[in-house]
Amino acid sequence: MRPSLLALFLVACGGSTAVQPNPSTAVPATDPSGAAADPPSSASSSPLPPSAVSPSPSSLSFPTACADKSAEVCTPSPAFVDRLCNKAHQDVALALFASGTPFTRMYLRGKMDELAWEEEVLALRFHAVPKGGIQVGSGAGSYDVLRWDGSCSMAVDADMLTKNKPGRPKTAKVKWHRLGDKTQTALIGASDAVKRAYKKRGAECQGAMSGDVSASCEKADGALVDAIVDYVRAGGSVPPPDGM
Repeated sequence: MRPSLLALFLVACGGSTAVQPNPSTAVPATDPSGAAADPPSSASSSPLPPSAVSPSPSSLSFPTACADKSAEVCTPSPAFVDRLCNKAHQDVALALFASGTPFTRMYLRGKMDELAWEEEVLALRFHAVPKGGIQVGSGAGSYDVLRWDGSCSMAVDADMLTKNKPGRPKTAKVKWHRLGDKTQTALIGASDAVKRAYKKRGAECQGAMSGDVSASCEKADGALVDAIVDYVRAGGSVPPPDGM
């Protein structure tokens, strides 16, 4: 038999050599359930070191120092401000306004939107007028500020604010029902004035928090707010917030 015919005969009879699979193209292994196993992770997908991972907003600690000690005003870190201004945080606001915190207090020179004349606010962030940009307002820049009720007012014209404290600064209304149990208990236990005002409010308002309430309830609610503000401004201790 000629060589060429012999080769054809061997192929027809299954005499070919088995081909070894290429490891780079091998089909993934499966577990007993039939699902493909996870491919091995490469060196480039190894976890980042802790220093390279940005902290999540929920893990931000309560600020106790100025973000920039060389700035004209003392403000918390930008990351904390972003989280703070997502929604109203009543407990955090009381802790930030507490006597002894380093953050700059400012006062309204006049009424502006929701802000009242001589209202006390806390400086959170300054926005300078960009060079060559469109000038809005006086051109002195603006501030994002925190109010006593835990809400933020954004882009308040710097010329509408002063560091000169008036005799009796006004405050946004503190919302008692938005304070956590820990803060409420601490305030009642530490201040006789808050305790008396709280009991008076309970008697007059009968559990009502807002809406259509009596004039006596509104008066009692205002007295409770005043007692809280006076206590905090006088250096009363406020428990650190649990988080945001």
